Amino acid sequence: MAVAEVVLEVLPQPAPPPPQEPAAVALPDLAVPKVFQYLYLASAWVACAGVAASTVARRARGEDSPLVYAFLKVSLGALVFPALLIVVFTLRLTRAMRAAGFRQSLRAGARAIQIQSRKIFGALTWKVLRDPAVLGWLVSLLFFLLLGAGVLVFMGPLPMEESQRNRIGYALIDAGLLGDMAIFCFIIIPSFALKLWRNE
Repeated sequence: MAVAEVVLEVLPQPAPPPPQEPAAVALPDLAVPKVFQYLYLASAWVACAGVAASTVARRARGEDSPLVYAFLKVSLGALVFPALLIVVFTLRLTRAMRAAGFRQSLRAGARAIQIQSRKIFGALTWKVLRDPAVLGWLVSLLFFLLLGAGVLVFMGPLPMEESQRNRIGYALIDAGLLGDMAIFCFIIIPSFALKLWRNE
């Protein structure tokens, strides 16, 4: 009996594809257009200038002057636009987080925060401290402390007459407010606008 020979030819098979990880859902672009950023800075500048002008008007014309209230209304009106911009951005961010899945975007956000915090703390050098905006923030903290000292004078831990307490307290508060608003109007906000303009 003859045995038939069977030849089996083994063809090389391609390697199985590697297991694919589920694709991460990309967040939509949440960048705020440059126009809104410039408008935000401009309205913040107008609000700070309004507070400073209100302080000067109160010192020059007294508390009952209509100029004081007019400048305060201008300041509050200028703050409406940044508040609306923050609300719109928060709604866009919430919608994007829902579209991407809250837990996934929360994890991605936590990772991004960790990375950014490492970069920020790693980059805190003299170069950063020479930035006009950072120096402005540091100096504005000193004026904020002056404001706090004025409030402490009003609260009365120092033994002095009521009229002296009011004059000294108002003088400290006004000096703190004017210093803070001047730094914001002439150093911090223009510095941010210049950085924004250079990044175009």
